[in-house]
Amino acid sequence: MYVSTPGRRSKVALAALAVSLGLSDPAQALNPDIRLRDYNHASWTARDGAPAEIKNMAQTPDGWLWLGTSTGLYRFDGVRFEHLDLPNIGEVARRRMTELRATADGDLWISYSVGGLSVLRKNGKLEDVASLDGPIGAVLTLAIDHDGSTWIAGAEGMFLYAAGQLRKVGPEQGLPARDIRNVLLDQYGQLWALYTTGLYRLDRASGRFVQVQALRNSEGRLAQSPDGRLWILEAQQAQAVPLEKFLPPGQQRLLPRATMSNAAESRVGGQFDRDGNLWTRDCPETLCLVARGDKQRSGLIETARDATDRASPQLGLSRGATNAVMEDMEGNIWVATQTGLDRFRENSLLAVPLPVASGAFSMGDDGAGTIWLTDELNEITWRMSGTGEPQRSPRYYASFAAAHDGALLMATRSEIERRLRGEVSHIPLPLNKEGKVDHDVAGMVDDGKVLWMASQQVGLQGLVDGHWQPRTAFSLPPRIFIGVAGRKPGERWHGTGDGTIVFNDNGKLTTYDSGGIGLPTMLNVGKDIVAGGDLGLAVLVDGRFRKLTAAQPSTLNNISGMAVSADGDLWLNGGQGVLHVRRADWQATLAHPDAPLQYQLLGASDGYIGQAMLRNRLPSVFSDQAGRIWFMTSAGVLRIAPSEVRRNAVTPVPQVLRVDTSAASYAAQHGLRLHPGSQNFNIQFTAPGLGKPEAMRFQYQLSGVNDDWQDAGNRRIAYYTNVAPGSYTFRVRAFNEDGAMTGEEARLDFEIEPKFVQTFWFKALCGVTLAALLYLLYLYRVRVATKRVAAQMMVRMAERERIARTLHDTFLQSVQALILRLDLVSAGLPEDARHKLAPILDQANDTIIEGRDQVHELRSGRVDDVHSAAEEAGRQLCDAHPSTTFGAALVGTRRKLQDAVAEEACEITREALRNAFQHADARHVEARVTYGSEYFTLQITDNGKGMSPDAASKQKHYGLIGMRERAARAGGKLEISTAPEGGVRLEFSVPARSAYAGAKRWWQR
Repeated sequence: MYVSTPGRRSKVALAALAVSLGLSDPAQALNPDIRLRDYNHASWTARDGAPAEIKNMAQTPDGWLWLGTSTGLYRFDGVRFEHLDLPNIGEVARRRMTELRATADGDLWISYSVGGLSVLRKNGKLEDVASLDGPIGAVLTLAIDHDGSTWIAGAEGMFLYAAGQLRKVGPEQGLPARDIRNVLLDQYGQLWALYTTGLYRLDRASGRFVQVQALRNSEGRLAQSPDGRLWILEAQQAQAVPLEKFLPPGQQRLLPRATMSNAAESRVGGQFDRDGNLWTRDCPETLCLVARGDKQRSGLIETARDATDRASPQLGLSRGATNAVMEDMEGNIWVATQTGLDRFRENSLLAVPLPVASGAFSMGDDGAGTIWLTDELNEITWRMSGTGEPQRSPRYYASFAAAHDGALLMATRSEIERRLRGEVSHIPLPLNKEGKVDHDVAGMVDDGKVLWMASQQVGLQGLVDGHWQPRTAFSLPPRIFIGVAGRKPGERWHGTGDGTIVFNDNGKLTTYDSGGIGLPTMLNVGKDIVAGGDLGLAVLVDGRFRKLTAAQPSTLNNISGMAVSADGDLWLNGGQGVLHVRRADWQATLAHPDAPLQYQLLGASDGYIGQAMLRNRLPSVFSDQAGRIWFMTSAGVLRIAPSEVRRNAVTPVPQVLRVDTSAASYAAQHGLRLHPGSQNFNIQFTAPGLGKPEAMRFQYQLSGVNDDWQDAGNRRIAYYTNVAPGSYTFRVRAFNEDGAMTGEEARLDFEIEPKFVQTFWFKALCGVTLAALLYLLYLYRVRVATKRVAAQMMVRMAERERIARTLHDTFLQSVQALILRLDLVSAGLPEDARHKLAPILDQANDTIIEGRDQVHELRSGRVDDVHSAAEEAGRQLCDAHPSTTFGAALVGTRRKLQDAVAEEACEITREALRNAFQHADARHVEARVTYGSEYFTLQITDNGKGMSPDAASKQKHYGLIGMRERAARAGGKLEISTAPEGGVRLEFSVPARSAYAGAKRWWQR
């Protein structure tokens, strides 16, 4: 049997099904008392980017409005239409749709006029259920059962799609073979099928359909009213089905219909909105409204007869036939036509239908259920009761005001009527300059002690003890522009022409600076003293008026009226519309006057017309005893009932759409990689909001760039420049017009790929290259320094040779000659004298020998045989110190040394050996010369008494200092340490590349 779930359902199962379907919420609905002309009507046609020939509509839970047209599938977020390309079915394009059906899990079912059925999944994947040449044909309607199976009403009959299989349901299950019109699943999970010959209901126990009602050539569609009743919508009429007869066991009354029933799909025949109003195209005009249509107890609605309102040419409906009607999740009504799309939304502000309006009004409430409205320039007074149509009063009243005791004061040309709890008394007006009682009364104020009246004939006068007195009889400030009564009898507040505010306490005047609000436009005395002007709004805090700030400062200009509703919220009438300030936000402003005032602006999209009334200087806001607030503007009068204001509880669902760079556009998907060089880009996002998309607010952030939330207002794009390569996360959240924030923010993870010059490898290569250049520069400087030192050494060697020649050729020869002469002279001296002179001559000979040795050292400075120099110096020192033995060792192959290195090494060798022999008291001294591949090394070791730690720092030990200086000049280092035998070890080492002559650098190899 081709049924989804056989068997009986218990009460628990029914309750669970009702919860899973989601019952409708009546809190947000359209007011049945509103006429079509008073709705906020918006229309989109081709000039706005809307497609033509919209056949059907559906709204998915994420808020998108889907449109099936003759040119393809579109979606609409309230601001922009977007076309979605679907893959072809073979050679046939999927452009013409016959049905759209949204499901609670976010899927969208799509059928085509050429045949075939598909499912567009929430993740964007398209899956085919039935092929073009399948048995279904064109699909008319769908019903998604509670177990996920789908009932399909097609051109070829009824079908069931379950577990991936498509099966025909027909005569074997008690149904006609063809001519099905509609299928519907009600709030109880009961399945209804409408055929041209009758209405059928599935008996799940038997798995068969049972005819409930016989019909003749029905062309209707099934629909449900919000009370749960089932209706057959035919052309020109709607017939209720007695669903009460088919309630599940245990159910005593009808349950409301499912929440998604209206938004899931549009209907050709019409739609019952959440308040029971029937919107239909069959009346026979393009659109008509049957207010409270579900309340027809007879169960029959004849649309032409029962329609309470019809679309007129003045309504501005997009042209062409009406194809379908749908109500979205926010309660807006959508009408698809041949040329575009229309939306009807209830305005927050409702206009009073006045035939004429001058913009100079005065209002009053007589406490007996009548609201009085006068039009000063047209000299018309209207009487209104509640929300009914205004009725013209036979008598004209120029102005209204409230007396201190609550009475209504009504000024005519000759008197002031005073109405209190049904009693009427009369106060004559004073004589004018012509001796007549004829006045154009501009306004009245009763401060509890004086009744003030201003007219063009006598100016400002006050009634005290039944007598009118001129202005000069009172203590008043000059240039009074507006005035209101204070909190106590005899108190008044005045706004003056010079921009100051004056408090009059029974004749005692106190002047305040208005805080820079300019020319006064309003004074409101209540719990707080609030002043409005053409340059802003101020409030009296701590004895002075503080001017308030706002995100858009101009919205606080020209506020000419204010009222406080029962919940403590403020309603102000200004130049750009009505400002609604919640009580908590007002208290926050009083605590911190410098902080921006938080408010909701009700402007043109909420039904506001003109700007706040300023012409007659009277308050432009009036609050009646029923709690309604009336706003007088330059174009008419508006009203609002704060307790009936409906908040949009549907939280927006933000989505990231795409990322655009200068080179490419990318669809938003996690893990997105932008091409190298995409440091400048923009991210487009949205949150479908079909009621007031212009009031949607967005905030976004990009990790690593702006970690704080950025306020975008209603802008749906974020711009970024000079963003470095790397991984980023973009987040966005949305707030609807009533401040309801999205439950879960949208997120996009993406990466900007670096250019080659931005990669780590390029930076590393640059670092290595820079290091190599610095090293080459260092080697170059070393080479230059080495050449300079070598040149200096050549000069020094030449100088040494010159000194050696000079010593040898002059000084030593002269001393030698002197010694010979002394020797000749000593030969002739007595033995005793000769014996005394002999040691002197021997010492002189030693001096000559030592001088010759020094000359030899000067001339042999270029010799680089450090080992030979060590042997020669050790041999000479051993002769002078016979108790000390000496040994010299050579390690490695002897190589030619650089001139400077060879000279300094030889000098260090001689100096170190002299120190060891003369100062160490050593028994043995050893010299070791090593020609290594990495270093040239010289070691002088003794086993003497060692050296004190501070020996090198003593002032007279120049030998050690000199050896260190020589080692530094040679490009090496000198280390002195304790030898293993207890003496001193001196080690001089030079790197091979600096020590050996002809050694190649690494770049020469």
